[in-house]
Amino acid sequence: MQERVQKFLSEQGVASRRKAEEFIKSGQVSINGRKAKLGDKVDPEKDEVKVYGKIVQRSEQKIYIALNKPKGVVVSKYDPNGRKTVFSLLPEELRAKVHNVGRLDYDTEGLLILTNDGDLTQELSHPKYEHDKEYEVITDAEPKPTQLEKLRDGIELPTGMTSPAKIKVRSGKVYITVHEGKKRQVRRMFNAIGLGVRNLKRVRIGKLKLPDIAVGEYVELSREDIL
Repeated sequence: MQERVQKFLSEQGVASRRKAEEFIKSGQVSINGRKAKLGDKVDPEKDEVKVYGKIVQRSEQKIYIALNKPKGVVVSKYDPNGRKTVFSLLPEELRAKVHNVGRLDYDTEGLLILTNDGDLTQELSHPKYEHDKEYEVITDAEPKPTQLEKLRDGIELPTGMTSPAKIKVRSGKVYITVHEGKKRQVRRMFNAIGLGVRNLKRVRIGKLKLPDIAVGEYVELSREDIL
């Protein structure tokens, strides 16, 4: 049965569908020795698909991983600048099988989901599903109630108005819950109310909380743990 090449790559854990499309556009994907283009379909039983010259091995078993991402690590399989990536934290046998669901900035730590389940990635990543993402924030000054109220109302950013955020304050830390995933959104929201962010950690995605594991460690999960 044929399927779009980007869907196949997502299901095999190579990359999210969006990232797979970028690989195709940049000429890094081939099908039976021919450069792939958007819209191409493959038969996983017959066709040989390569990414960056490496054959994509078909994987049947679904894998779900929760990783406690450290700061100073890139959420990408390939970094042109040679920086350490989150995939270097996994055993060799897992690295080629999974892709990241969403991203965390280079200087942000916390919960990152890795999987080879393309449907799960699509559901968690698509804005229409509005899955909560909760972050623990340490600011460079004590937030004022009026500043936190602005976050609850939504913040006007250059990319548009954010949805209202849920805010809690515990032990001097601010916990903010949003369902959008714009680039550096949480940092930019705090900057917009006059606060710098000293430390940012994602502690929850949907119902999945950051497991009690050391920074740089991971645990394997079931799909039911996530959705």
